[in-house]
Amino acid sequence: MIRFFPRVVPPSLSDRTFDLAIVLGSGLGGLTEVLEDSLCFSYGDIPGLPTTRVEGHQGRLVAGAIGDKQVLCFQGRYHLYEGYSAQEVCSLVQMAFDLHIPNLLLTNAAGGIRLDLQPGDFMWITDHLNLSGANPLQGMIPPRFPDLSTLYNQDPLPALKMACDQASIPLKQGVLCGLVGPTYETPAEVRMLAGLGADAVSMSTVNEAIAGHVLGMRVMAMSLISNAAAGLHEGPLDHQDVLATGKQAASRGEAVIRFLLDLL
Repeated sequence: MIRFFPRVVPPSLSDRTFDLAIVLGSGLGGLTEVLEDSLCFSYGDIPGLPTTRVEGHQGRLVAGAIGDKQVLCFQGRYHLYEGYSAQEVCSLVQMAFDLHIPNLLLTNAAGGIRLDLQPGDFMWITDHLNLSGANPLQGMIPPRFPDLSTLYNQDPLPALKMACDQASIPLKQGVLCGLVGPTYETPAEVRMLAGLGADAVSMSTVNEAIAGHVLGMRVMAMSLISNAAAGLHEGPLDHQDVLATGKQAASRGEAVIRFLLDLL
């Protein structure tokens, strides 16, 4: 069986059953505050697990309930630009799989390329362009050639979009491009990505999605559009703006995830 990272599971969680694992992107970590009966671990306190080093990624594992559903939240993730390998980037996905969690929701903050995507919008990911230069299957023996044409599960989308519309939360959809970072894209690169069919761009998610799919999990993904991509707005791009947009959108993001949980 393919394994992207050594088994790392807190013993106190090994006998619990979860409905959904969520990787929370920049500015979206506040979702953990609404979990009931929560149990929290620092990544640094879990032997063998790397520590996060990016502002907005607190590096905590929080288990708890939202309504009648059990949820495991990864409050922070790992990035290629930090020097981690593609397999290390997927360590949280591997943990979710080892805990037998069937559903995986990947979230991120992304720059909007398509002109109707504005800061504060949510975009349900329908496909991706992996331009990160990495793939978690690199170096795996024996080689695997999995089909990715149905990587992102779209089954909940019609009902989820209807619930969001009724709550006046526009849920858009589109293609995410994953790059390595850590620099933001240049205006010329953004024009190139638009020509390739990308609607938004991020420095995460695509490798995690591949890992979850290969492991047999039901993979879903959603971007918070935190800013217009380079060349599409006035002024420089700033990570603090990404975090601020995440705070402003927190309650709407929580509502979308509650709707999704009702549909699982």
